[in-house]
Amino acid sequence: MTSLRAKIIRGLIRIYTYPLRRDHRSLSRSVKLKDRPYFPPKGISFRTEIHGGVRVEVFSSCGGSGGAIIFFHGGGHTAGMNSMYRRAAKIFCVMCRKTVYCIDYKPRKDYTFPSLHAICYNAYKSLAGQLKKEFVAVGDSFGAGLMLYCCLKAKEDGLPLPNRIVHISPFIDMSASGDSYKINCHRDPLYALPANQSFSDYESAIRRISPYCGDTPVTNCYLSPVFAELYGMPEMLIVFGEYETSASDGETLFHNALKYGVKAEMFSFNGMWHDFMYMFPSLKESKRAFKMCADFLGGKL
Repeated sequence: MTSLRAKIIRGLIRIYTYPLRRDHRSLSRSVKLKDRPYFPPKGISFRTEIHGGVRVEVFSSCGGSGGAIIFFHGGGHTAGMNSMYRRAAKIFCVMCRKTVYCIDYKPRKDYTFPSLHAICYNAYKSLAGQLKKEFVAVGDSFGAGLMLYCCLKAKEDGLPLPNRIVHISPFIDMSASGDSYKINCHRDPLYALPANQSFSDYESAIRRISPYCGDTPVTNCYLSPVFAELYGMPEMLIVFGEYETSASDGETLFHNALKYGVKAEMFSFNGMWHDFMYMFPSLKESKRAFKMCADFLGGKL
């Protein structure tokens, strides 16, 4: 059952995003989080490193027990590292007691596939070579696709794979073909149509194709890894909100993982929205989701 506080926040988000949803404007392109200087909280060490020519932000805890997390942030190919992702990285660092390596790829609106994928893979190759097999990985939204792409390429190239991976609100079907885009076309507080706009009239606005796809077919298995043959992929946890227009991305990934013999767990949080646990980590639902992810990354669940 959705908490009262989550329902109130969901309603406020709907009010805030209404002008964007009414005019079918991209949320990631229209709303920019300010990238302020970062000062880590007490007990957290913060530094930057270069891996594969890519800037990586590193979070470690005084009470760390070893191991590492490679962190792929989302942002729809237009947002870089910011306060929301750093806060999430800090939470994973503390709860998992692992060092978190955040790949700080620099997005640009004119980039098309495979620009950002190649940048992330360069960083991944360097990190995987350094960390060997003592690492796990987490990716949210567009970052979940970047993470899975790196895993697919690493398997092909014979590089180490993460022990386990977590997908948070995965946006990994760039064709936006799933049923949830219709089911949640008026429920998603971030991306839904206003009540007076029908799915039949505005389906293309809901099933928006990202300009990042460029000339690549939207069902390409590297661009949309939900369609990939997932043989040999790490054990995975998939977490998303029930009301997400892209909820079926996570559902399809889960069923495809099982189809190809990959151990997988999936959890849909009632009444919640895209990246809810990153946006509002103090919510009851978010705390439960972070605990679930931390337990999984630590070898439990």
